[in-house]
Amino acid sequence: MIKKLFVSSILIFLFAVNGYAQSSVDSLEYLQIGPAANILFSNYDKQLNTTYLNTGFNLKGDFSPVVLQVNENFRSSIFRTSTTSIRDEQYLSLSGKYKFNRKINLGIAASSSILSDDRNIQLNQTKINYVTLFSGIEVLRNVYISPFGGYSNNEQLGEFDNGPVYGIEGVMRNFLFTNFIINSQFRYRNEDIFPRRNLLRFFNISVTNPFNPSVTNYIEGRYSSSRKDFYFPADSITSGEFDIVNNIESRTESIFSAYDRIVSDNIFTNFSLELMGGLNWRTIDRNKRYKTTELQSPKIFDTKIEELILSFQSTLYYRTVSFDASLGLTFAERDEKNITKPFEGVDQIFFEQRSEQESRKNNNSTRTTLALRGRYKISETDKFIFSLYQSKLRYDAPSEDNDDDRDELLSIVRLRYSKYLSPFFEAFINAEGTYSHVVYLFASRSSNNNVNRVLSLSLGGYYRGKNVSSLNRFEVSANYTVYDFEDLASSLRSFAFRQLTATDSSRVNLSRRFAFVITGYVKLSEQGDLNWGDFAERPTRFFQEIFTDPKLLLTYNDAYFAIGARYFSLNTFNYEGQTRIPDTRYLSIGPLAELLYNVYSNLYLKITGWYEFITINNTQTREQSNLIMALNWSF
Repeated sequence: MIKKLFVSSILIFLFAVNGYAQSSVDSLEYLQIGPAANILFSNYDKQLNTTYLNTGFNLKGDFSPVVLQVNENFRSSIFRTSTTSIRDEQYLSLSGKYKFNRKINLGIAASSSILSDDRNIQLNQTKINYVTLFSGIEVLRNVYISPFGGYSNNEQLGEFDNGPVYGIEGVMRNFLFTNFIINSQFRYRNEDIFPRRNLLRFFNISVTNPFNPSVTNYIEGRYSSSRKDFYFPADSITSGEFDIVNNIESRTESIFSAYDRIVSDNIFTNFSLELMGGLNWRTIDRNKRYKTTELQSPKIFDTKIEELILSFQSTLYYRTVSFDASLGLTFAERDEKNITKPFEGVDQIFFEQRSEQESRKNNNSTRTTLALRGRYKISETDKFIFSLYQSKLRYDAPSEDNDDDRDELLSIVRLRYSKYLSPFFEAFINAEGTYSHVVYLFASRSSNNNVNRVLSLSLGGYYRGKNVSSLNRFEVSANYTVYDFEDLASSLRSFAFRQLTATDSSRVNLSRRFAFVITGYVKLSEQGDLNWGDFAERPTRFFQEIFTDPKLLLTYNDAYFAIGARYFSLNTFNYEGQTRIPDTRYLSIGPLAELLYNVYSNLYLKITGWYEFITINNTQTREQSNLIMALNWSF
């Protein structure tokens, strides 16, 4: 029976036309550890003019010695404006393997990806299908390899390409070598679908070396190279010379990174230290397949991007029973170069023009950050939390034609104090301040120099009783943006934005099964022109936003059902002097229903729907239904 099932599964896989296995550069496809449980998921969201659906499943069955697995994912987006656009993505993969023994298995996999977009974009229709044979071999304890080979066919811009796909994967899991613990992965994959090629190279290694019980060294290195060939419409000159409809562009991205992290516990009493340094080197090569010297233009040349990032980070920790704190310092330097590749036969003037265009994008930057965080347990009922973040960015563009050179300073301070006034009620107060200053170094951009100050203060409380629970929060905030040279342009460029927000979330248990729940907020906002020197403001706009959704809940075991109403209004006002003049009024009101079913982590289902009667400027314009659904089922 098992052998018949295995043979049947192979035939199904061979003739499947919609098989696909999604795999990123750093994920294994044939040696990956499958999900712990079978999963069915679906998320549907319809609001206003947008509808989104994401649904799929992962199924795995171990009928020893046969293992079967199916993964499916369908995503669809619909946007309705003056026209309707639809984008669909379908992914499906199937695999089955036969385990001859603990160390050797043999299997087959089929995979497909389909993209359909009715918008007039370059790649709006693509299909990728392939089927492969693979094997899994344990060459050493905790060391596995999986060679594979098969056939692939692709469709892109009306071009159909076919060819072999082959490669090998490997993984090393917790391999012990003297005092080192080694984990590693590698992938080597070729897809030769003439005249295109898609290549993938990936290698990752992490080494853990515990010097002693209090000092551990973590080293990680990674290399990846991914080449993708894409069709794009050929110009008339290239098309005529090479007798092609679509040209081919190869994009190869290569990344090399290495990091070293040292963790030292108890360097002093209650102190620990973490140090980390690393580098990241990235290149992006773009090459056109067909180029002709008949096309005398700067666009003919291929380009390359080189990026180097050096980083260092240190964090000092202090921990006691009543006080925890950390102090971190980070420094990172980034350098990016954009290079134009020469092409013989094209006028040198065009090469110089393209080189100049690309060199304008060259830049280097340094960022330094300082972060201080702490938590002080004053007593059993009092707690104080604070944080300070300081960052400085220096951005330079070497080209004289790029005037984006700038310095940015950012400071953020947060303070929070909470106190239990009783076993049922906790009160809190938060204060936060942000200061940022952006300075452009060249006069051509200096009119954008500005200082932004944001201050906010909030207080509230959380009450938890037997039949009543309520979370309330009140916040006032002010945002002041001041331009350094506002007198040189308009005196009204600087602006202020202030807001008062009150939120409430409360529940009253009417009986063992019935409860009344209400959530809502009120936002009052004012925007105005600011004269920072005199700290004078001229209000220009006022906004009033109100939302609430009172509901009656019926609870039964792991589920609840709710019915209620949803109310949302947004009113805007202009100013004549200090007098508010009504401008626009938006009102949405209608019935609301919810269903929630949650059984531990195995099944989660939530459905929320509401119907809107929408009124704009006191004139009813339309009615609209909305539905949000989320389903996750592990079985």
